[in-house]
Amino acid sequence: MLGVFLAIPLILAVWGFALPAQYGNTFVGELPAKRALLAAESDKPRLILVGGSAVAFGVDSALLSRELPDYQPVNFGLYAALGTRVMLDLSIDELRPGDLVVVMPEQQRQALSDTIGVESLWQAVDGDFSALGCLHARDFGPMLGAFPQFAGTKFRYFLTGAPEPDGVYRCSSFNTAGDVVNPLCSANTMPDGYDPTMPIRFDNAMPDADFCAALNDYTAKAEKIGATVYYHFPPMNAAAVENADNIDAYADFLQTQITALLAGDPHTCVMDAGWFYDTNFHLNADGKTVFTRQFIRDLKAMLGDTSVTEIALPAMPAHRMQTDTKAADNSDAAYFTWESSRLVVNAAGRSRRTLTVPGEVDGRPVTALTPDTFAGCGMLEKLTIQQNVTALSDGLFAQCSALQEITLTQPDPARLSVGQALLDGAPVFCRIRVPAASYTAYCLNYAWSPYAEAIAP
Repeated sequence: MLGVFLAIPLILAVWGFALPAQYGNTFVGELPAKRALLAAESDKPRLILVGGSAVAFGVDSALLSRELPDYQPVNFGLYAALGTRVMLDLSIDELRPGDLVVVMPEQQRQALSDTIGVESLWQAVDGDFSALGCLHARDFGPMLGAFPQFAGTKFRYFLTGAPEPDGVYRCSSFNTAGDVVNPLCSANTMPDGYDPTMPIRFDNAMPDADFCAALNDYTAKAEKIGATVYYHFPPMNAAAVENADNIDAYADFLQTQITALLAGDPHTCVMDAGWFYDTNFHLNADGKTVFTRQFIRDLKAMLGDTSVTEIALPAMPAHRMQTDTKAADNSDAAYFTWESSRLVVNAAGRSRRTLTVPGEVDGRPVTALTPDTFAGCGMLEKLTIQQNVTALSDGLFAQCSALQEITLTQPDPARLSVGQALLDGAPVFCRIRVPAASYTAYCLNYAWSPYAEAIAP
């Protein structure tokens, strides 16, 4: 029996490290290519952009090369859930004298913290495990804890076939400069023009002390190498900003916490919803041109470059998303009530063990659920959410102490926005059921992958 237990770590190690890479075609599977891009020889200093997917979706490296010819652009932005500090750790040893580094994390709590996404990081380093040597020692414990899940899933993919994502979130969406370039990113696809699960706030409590310390340490190391570090705000959807009047005070506070200089005016990074694609930080193709134009002007100002930036502004694309609420099952509509603009479960509904969110209530379409929709539903065990719902808020099920199963009928995870704390407060045994044919798509989706362990077909 002891031999069996001793063999388990060896088997997991073989599955995790010896099997061929299985995540190379996924979105995070781009990390080895980005690391290679960063390590490549260059006959000029580099302009290195570090951050999450806001960087990957947000800049046009070809325009950067044209307008800033003294620098070679390197887009080292990938996925906020990996952790901003992870991207700093993966890039610091590749910096060279004369490099210009712009750190551009999303304006959200996770990106401005010291946390790392261990599940996503294992997938990202699959096939390039040398990246693990760049991590901080404090990351090894969480990474080790997530390894069995990674190894087991990788072995399953080895037997059944490596995941082949479709849509935008796949490795083939990146060009050779590290930018996301996909024809699907042509217009705003969010039902209301913004993602309500991802509010943008400018609060002094947002950047935590460990994040600021990590960024300051990175800046100091870069300066010793002879590189320069700037901080720039990412593109942000104006429709999602909750306290725009605090932007200046927040920027002033942030500058007191970090040693890297702030480049540009954060107000110009708050852009009309029409320039975005599928999240409050992902620009569509035309929005990318608009942001890159302003970004170049900001960098030129920091560098004392007075040359004119001649980039024509495109027309704003039309909003593209439509939601069909007529085809939904409304059999449980009587258990829901509108309270102003919020949909809540009424007294009759709170005694139910099963509920299906309807497509319409009192003639008004249901497209999103707020954190208090299920307040008081302590008896609810099974919930069905139909395709008419396009957004699920953080903490939505916090008061559902008996909830066992959430069934999603939406086959395309990209059409159902979700925050980073959907299951906070829900029972640990609660499972998210998705269409069987969409199981892998949900597990690898940009927004849904943090819930992979709770997702079941």
